[in-house]
Amino acid sequence: MYVILLVIHVIICISLIISVLLQSSKGGGLGGAFGGGGGNTLFGSEGASSFLKKATEVLGVSFMVVTILLALSSGNQRSTKVGGTLSEQVKQEIEKSPQDKTDQPAALPSGFEKLTEPEENKENK
Repeated sequence: MYVILLVIHVIICISLIISVLLQSSKGGGLGGAFGGGGGNTLFGSEGASSFLKKATEVLGVSFMVVTILLALSSGNQRSTKVGGTLSEQVKQEIEKSPQDKTDQPAALPSGFEKLTEPEENKENK
């Protein structure tokens, strides 16, 4: 379901970009670049403006609806993955590791030696 919605979303995105770019603006827009230079006879006598406005509105609303559906389905997928597998693995690792309450100094890598504290810091403690 998620993959189908994602494919529909990409198709709507590309269609929305094309419909916005084809609309004529004050400067002529990109409609003239695709052969719509003289009189907008490609979409009928009324021109492309009303058709492209309606197409942009429909594509915009469908873009919002599909985006919300993708967000909802994506949230469900994440919660099942994290809640099921990961938390069980973490619980098992915590149970396996020994929990000592004593303060043990961290082991130093080979080749390093522990530095001693200066005398003045020992007196302050």
